[in-house]
Order: sequence, then C-alpha cells, then structure tokens
Amino acid sequence: MKSFTFNQRTLAIAVGALALVYTFFATQISEFTAVEVPVQPSTLPKGLGAVLLLLAAVLFFQRGEPKSVAQAAVPAVVKARAAATEAVAAEDEGPRLGRTGNQAYEIGLFVASMCLYAFAFERLGFIIATAAYVFLVAWYLGYKRHLVNAIVSIAVPLILYLSITTGLGVALPTGVLPF
Repeated sequence: MKSFTFNQRTLAIAVGALALVYTFFATQISEFTAVEVPVQPSTLPKGLGAVLLLLAAVLFFQRGEPKSVAQAAVPAVVKARAAATEAVAAEDEGPRLGRTGNQAYEIGLFVASMCLYAFAFERLGFIIATAAYVFLVAWYLGYKRHLVNAIVSIAVPLILYLSITTGLGVALPTGVLPF
C-alpha cells in the first residue's frame, strides 16, 4: 500500500496559499458604516487569516520533526528502548487513521461525512446534526466508551446552542426540535 504523505514545506505552501485566498475573501466582507463599532464582521476572519499565514510560515521554516517537551526530557537509554519497541510495533501495524489502512479513502470518507453534516444541519437542526456527527465520528475513530461519547455528543451541542442563541443572540437552525 502506498503512503499518502506530504513534504513539510509542500504542506506549508499549500496552507499558505489557502490562507492567502481566505484572507483575500475576508477583506471583501462589508463593514458597518451606519454606526461606529470597534469589532467589524470581518475582524475575526481577517485575524484567523493572519494567524494561518503565520503558522504556515512557521511550518515552512521549521527544521526536522517537532519534539514535545516530554520527548526532549527522556534519557537516551529510554529513547533507545522505546525506539526498538516502536520498530517492532510498526512492523506489525503502522499508524492508522480510522478503520481502514487507506488514508486517502479515510480522508474522502471524512469529507463526505462533513458534507452529510452540512446537509443535515438545517433539516435536523444544529443540536441533532451536531450530536449525531460528533458521536459517529468518535465511534468511527475507535473511541470505546460509548456512554461517555453519547453524553458528550449531546451535552456539547446543547451548551453551544444555548450559549450562541441566548448569549450572542444568533439564531441557529432548530430543525425538528420545538425550540
């Protein structure tokens, strides 16, 4: 099976190009002219575009594989033992995304699931569509504690819905729910 990988700099260039396009479209958002407000509708998108450009530049100029603080603190003997153990484990089974070994298939499956979520978003409503999406994605990725998964999948969309609709005054689709 052929591996689906990107060079670090190639990925940084792709992310940078995406960030430039995103930032361009963010600058096209019209601003409020009737009243003077410090935060315009384009403020957050412009900020996100700038952060994404900065992260793409950091990724482009980063050397080697990133190490966590925990990895840097581990002694060399422990690293050697871990490397030997990982080499044996890697021969048995490499890192996998989801349930199949084909990464391109997995990415396509997740893109299709996001499209299905977007389709269900208005029809079923924010709470039901988001709860189902979060539960099914966590289950597919191998999360075994189904009760915890169900509680989180219901509680988080409910909290987000109430926070956004009451706190920010933004209407989200209710779908089949009466509120």
